[in-house]
Amino acid sequence: MLRVRIPSDFQPEREYILRVVLGEFLGLTYVVQPSDVASTTITTDGQRELRLPDTFFEHARDAWLAPASLPREPLTSFNLRETPLAPKLVGHQLPVLYGAPLATGSYVQVDRDSCELGVDIFGSAFFMLTRYEELVVQTRDPRDRVPAAASVAQRAGFLDRPIIDEYVELLWAALHQLWPNLQRKPRAYRLLLSHDVDRPFVARSGLISMLRRSAGELLKQRNPRQAALQILAYPYLPGRVSPLDPHDTFDFIQHESEARGLRSAFYFMTYKSARPVDGDYDLRHPFIRTLIRRLGERGHEVGLHGSYDTYLDTKRTANEARDLITTAQSLGVKQSAWGGRQHYLRFSAPDTWQNWDDAGLDYDSTLTFHDAAGFRSGTCHEHQVFNLRTRQTLRLRERPLIVMEGTLFEYQKLDDRAFLERVQELQRRVKLMDGDFTLLWHNNGLMSAARRRLYQQTLDLCA
Repeated sequence: MLRVRIPSDFQPEREYILRVVLGEFLGLTYVVQPSDVASTTITTDGQRELRLPDTFFEHARDAWLAPASLPREPLTSFNLRETPLAPKLVGHQLPVLYGAPLATGSYVQVDRDSCELGVDIFGSAFFMLTRYEELVVQTRDPRDRVPAAASVAQRAGFLDRPIIDEYVELLWAALHQLWPNLQRKPRAYRLLLSHDVDRPFVARSGLISMLRRSAGELLKQRNPRQAALQILAYPYLPGRVSPLDPHDTFDFIQHESEARGLRSAFYFMTYKSARPVDGDYDLRHPFIRTLIRRLGERGHEVGLHGSYDTYLDTKRTANEARDLITTAQSLGVKQSAWGGRQHYLRFSAPDTWQNWDDAGLDYDSTLTFHDAAGFRSGTCHEHQVFNLRTRQTLRLRERPLIVMEGTLFEYQKLDDRAFLERVQELQRRVKLMDGDFTLLWHNNGLMSAARRRLYQQTLDLCA
């Protein structure tokens, strides 16, 4: 068992990040010993010792949630090839969020009975996993979302690598150097597919809205077939959906998942809203009820797609979660866990997490930047979350979202070839870390034959 000596302040914060890094990510057993020390030390029998700096919390003591506690930019980096350790990394040049070179000038010093790192692994992990910087930096887009450009990850050029997972690998390499018999928890790569159900069928409540979408298909996408299908599906009988409806791609999605041994998650809104930004359906619609029942029968997951304003609304989040779970269970859907994602990826740390935790949900999968794919929190592993305001670890788990198809198509304007190259690059990095490649593809993003072929190629690439 590891013995971890830590400084005596910030106890809830330190215990949280030790639990995630040592307990969840590495699966190690340990005991914590708060004491009057200036750094973190790890030992077993007292004869060998691993030492790590305490840079983040040292900065935060006098500047908690203030700009002075943020990483000093530009970041430094060091080459792991020039050290005795050989951790599993995306790139040998490793950026340093918090830390400093040792007296030798290196960031790694290994002796017979000790190892010292100049990287503050636990503080950096706390900074990234809790989204600490998003409570400090106030930059938001018109939808109150944090843009990628406001993050140190984007500015420092490591948004496309799971930096915290790499730090954990560095930590493991140091631990294994000192204690070769130490065993870590085995992990395996997973492809996790999810589908936000924004528009399950062509809206019949707004003729003007439908015509606008049809015009967009015709003029912007240059797809007259889809424009015609939108119009033909519109006047279908109330309570039913046209067999020509281009948004009804649910059987296709399920078939493609099942053919590859995968399970898709479908996240539903719970009520019909007159606002264009929200859904135009509710759970009482016969098509939706039949769809949810069939998803359950075929072994796929049903989850919540929190409506536009719920990211800051505790009561409404709870009501929507209750309605979704009650309806799904009444239709025979049995699940051990319930989760989902916020509409438009609207997210505010830690408020959105607290809302979902209060609603009794098990996981959230909102955390990515809407305008740039990658590793917003620096990891591709699911983990418990922490409320920076209440200083409490929540029961809720975050399942980081790595790629949303709309990010690459709509914000980054990639063509199909560049899309596949980008997805493959990120997927390889997730696989290297034995992590979860969480992919979001909307049902109404599969209306054309070309997009369905691209979807199949993407699954074959990532499965």
